[in-house]
Amino acid sequence: MLKKIFFRPGQKALLPERQQALGKIRERLGWKIKNRQYFLQALKHRSVAGRHIDSNERLELLGDSVLGLLVCEYLYITRPKDDEGQLTEVRSLVVSKKILAKLAKELGVGELLEMSREEVASGGRYKDSILCDAMESLIAAYYLDSGLKAVRIFLQKTLFWQITHLSSHEAYKNFKGLLQEYMQSRRDARSVRYNVKADAGPEHHRTFEVELKIARKRYGLARAGTKKEAEQLAAQQTLEKLKTEIG
Repeated sequence: MLKKIFFRPGQKALLPERQQALGKIRERLGWKIKNRQYFLQALKHRSVAGRHIDSNERLELLGDSVLGLLVCEYLYITRPKDDEGQLTEVRSLVVSKKILAKLAKELGVGELLEMSREEVASGGRYKDSILCDAMESLIAAYYLDSGLKAVRIFLQKTLFWQITHLSSHEAYKNFKGLLQEYMQSRRDARSVRYNVKADAGPEHHRTFEVELKIARKRYGLARAGTKKEAEQLAAQQTLEKLKTEIG
């Protein structure tokens, strides 16, 4: 029943490039493909789909849930001393756009995507948002094709082993949380405010500018592709400035 909900049947002759894409999925990800249609749809960007229902967006929704479940399961088993807040923070990191896009780049997913010439020309094969969505869609396709156990084994080989490194690496730290902890440790009761100063660009390539103020004084100003990333960068700047002020 689940497969019928997320998949619209219909076998067609494959173009050579789509056949090659499936071959590379098998080779790079080590997957056995039983029903090729799941994976063809997972690689189809909305720019070439006649309707959104024919793109990878529905699979993306399922893949997000499958990934979230397996990440939570892994963290629950391997981090028995972490409380709910700590587990939530690590989970958010592991399933973040940055991490999933990084995995997609390592696996060469971008070059396998089916998208319009305009999207390719705008750098679509390298955009983190598109790569993240594609990775989630592929996870959903693999789940429908081979089951939860197969996806779990794949994630153990490609993602789970990196969790300790990711949670300690500066590039992936939660600077907003660290800033809050720093303020509390110094009994600093001043209010911290994040303000979006600018939000520009087309929908697929937006830029957010976020200002961070502590008690009306600006400490950080950062730009990024998402509001959350800009806030993290502004928090990182603020932490560095506060530590410099104290000496």
